[in-house]
Amino acid sequence: MWAVRAILIAILVIAVIAFAYFNFNPNQKVDVDLIYVKYVEVPLVTVVFWAFVAGMLVSLIMFISVYIRLSVQLRTANKRSTALESEVSILRNRPIEESAEMIKNKTIEENVKSPFETGE
Repeated sequence: MWAVRAILIAILVIAVIAFAYFNFNPNQKVDVDLIYVKYVEVPLVTVVFWAFVAGMLVSLIMFISVYIRLSVQLRTANKRSTALESEVSILRNRPIEESAEMIKNKTIEENVKSPFETGE
């Protein structure tokens, strides 16, 4: 996996360098009008480079937010799974008569909640 990642990074770096090399011309100047600031006669390579950096930063921020959200969901699912596994193991170790009586009482009282619920 690390080899594929290294090859993809090398291809990306070569593509950026090739793009900059083939588009570099000192006569290629553009005016950049941002919200509060206006830059005049900026080389096109500089504009493309900073646009690339801004895109990378936005992608990184989006990736981090998705990663954090998924890790929180995974932790919640693992906690719930652990609680359910402990409940199953406790129910497996109960005597049959006690379990049958508990099921009978639960059908009579529908509002009885499990003592093992996490409340989530």
